[in-house]
Amino acid sequence: MNELGYAQVGKSVSSMTAIACPPYVCCGAPETAWSPGFLLTCEMFLNGRFLAIAAPPEGNVEYQWFPHCVVRTQTADRLRFTSRMFMPGKRRAVAQSIEIKNLGSSRKFRLAFDMRAAVTKKTKAWFANSPGEADNQITWDADRGCLLFEARHSEAAAAQGFHPAANRVEHDRMLVFEMELGAGEQKQLRFIVAMAETGRAALDLYDVLQSSFDDLARENETSFTGLVRSAFTPGNSEFSGNLPRLITNNETLWKLYHNGFANLLFARRLSPDSVYGATYLTLSGHVLPTLSFPWDTSISSLALALLDPVPLRNLVEVWAKTGMHDHLATDYLTGEAVGPWYAVNDTALVRCAWRYLCVTGDFAWLDKRVGDRTVIEHLEDRALYWKKLDLHGHELGDYGTIENLLEVVSTYLHEVAGMNAGSVHSMRVVADMHERRGNSARAGYLRAEAKSLAERINRQLYVKGQGYWRCGQPDGTYNEVRHCYDFLAVLDNMPEDLSATQKNEMSEFFWRELHSEKWMRALSQSDIDATWNIRPDHSCLGAYAAWPPMSAKGLYKIDQPAKIAPWLTEIAKAGNQGPIGQAHFVEDIFPPVNGGAFKASEDAPYIEDWCCIAGGAFSELVIDSIFGANLTLSDGIRVQSHLAEFDPNARLEGLNYQGSLYTVSKDGARKEKS
Repeated sequence: MNELGYAQVGKSVSSMTAIACPPYVCCGAPETAWSPGFLLTCEMFLNGRFLAIAAPPEGNVEYQWFPHCVVRTQTADRLRFTSRMFMPGKRRAVAQSIEIKNLGSSRKFRLAFDMRAAVTKKTKAWFANSPGEADNQITWDADRGCLLFEARHSEAAAAQGFHPAANRVEHDRMLVFEMELGAGEQKQLRFIVAMAETGRAALDLYDVLQSSFDDLARENETSFTGLVRSAFTPGNSEFSGNLPRLITNNETLWKLYHNGFANLLFARRLSPDSVYGATYLTLSGHVLPTLSFPWDTSISSLALALLDPVPLRNLVEVWAKTGMHDHLATDYLTGEAVGPWYAVNDTALVRCAWRYLCVTGDFAWLDKRVGDRTVIEHLEDRALYWKKLDLHGHELGDYGTIENLLEVVSTYLHEVAGMNAGSVHSMRVVADMHERRGNSARAGYLRAEAKSLAERINRQLYVKGQGYWRCGQPDGTYNEVRHCYDFLAVLDNMPEDLSATQKNEMSEFFWRELHSEKWMRALSQSDIDATWNIRPDHSCLGAYAAWPPMSAKGLYKIDQPAKIAPWLTEIAKAGNQGPIGQAHFVEDIFPPVNGGAFKASEDAPYIEDWCCIAGGAFSELVIDSIFGANLTLSDGIRVQSHLAEFDPNARLEGLNYQGSLYTVSKDGARKEKS
């Protein structure tokens, strides 16, 4: 990724796909009959052989992911191919070097690269997948060694080509090289994809990038190194805040913390085409290239409030003004809300605002008018919105059906414990805001409502003796559902309302039915709905990015730390595949990769993206549960350390809390000298 967009490598040594710098896109899914989906460009053929489908061992491709590039290698017919793909900073472009080394005797051979684009420009709200035009006009520019793809139905173009130039073009889009290499000799090709509004502008950008290719590669690594350094530096010029620096000798603690940071970094966009400025996407850009969801963002809202509080505050204002009682996300190209309603939106918005206020102390923001209300009025309305959802007189919010909730579990419907528990928390934190402003009467009302709702959740929805919850239905019946969301959401939002018996039963349920050695199951395989859908984010095949760290946060409130730490040691290894994916599989479904739970793919039927902002919950787990640092609204930083099982000497330095920097250790939070 870069500030403007995202590109994905294909399942081969040289191809790439899904190059999205909204509103421009190259290699999206062409809108045509029997569309193949996302197109691949720069796919390689050796002497007429399609290398991506070669049989092992020649077909084996090794991938190595870095924050600033992806390196791939493949060896076939005594030729070793090494590619390095990256996105130059602040440009709608992708660059890739391809090195070919002859491992045998002197020889001649033919390389061909299949070029595709489906380039288009979409200025209306985006939703699922990147669009594409199937009938681009293609022009061969022999002097430049590139093909120019121009959209016929929008103002967009993409120049794609190599330096040195191909010997010729075949079939309008196949670039062909006749090569000769001596024994041990190697040759490098430099490939560029440059997107712009016109063909002339695309060619001009192509020329600039090809002429400065070596400088671009160095700049790419240097700028990413600087970006990572800035993220942990107070007063940096890249982010509006900073994450604290973790000092530790413990590998698990290090991995957990920086797993979350990697996911936040890859969600960041600073596009000039964003109508609400710098922002954070929910998914990495392949599936939903322009959307920010309240739900996923709220799960990482503590880490975001520390790292970049201004975009987080801005998203809260955007969501407060738009139709989040009808939709699930907002699109940064238009500012419009899209998709069906997500039941969690109200409580997610409150959580984001609460985390922002706890970290920054920007209490004046509560009086800012956003649309026709002040921020505090918006927050109270969201905290009490469950009352408008009490459709059946059961004094619980009815949070809708499958498309409003987990999408994957057909029995998780209507009066669900997790969403109602979110309303308990929302009322309590908005009460704290009122209390701080001197409005004790309103605070008392909200706290009484929260206590009453929590009692009804426990009385009506808890399955006694089992450790899991049930969903109230409009006709007064109940569906028992053994899903992790009720487990983790209740523990996150209302742990003080649970009895010792409930806490013990919930712990037993987790370790018995949800836990796996390397990851966890979102849904128990003993659940009656386990056969309904195999999408691994919410099924018994695996779990969503945030469910392991969120479950661990809950376990720290009800269980022994010594029991949790060994599991987290295995969970941390999921980051060995790069950023945490939208979902990972449990190890008895797919074998682990590099020691960690296998990341689910975007391919059907799993349809999980490569990276999700909710993975930032890993950083939050380290800060507020393992270090035990509770950044309160008005009572400072309270520390209840669980570091003993990892590194009792670990510390967080430069934690920015309400205008001052703190160092957090097992001994508490100490203000740093100016």
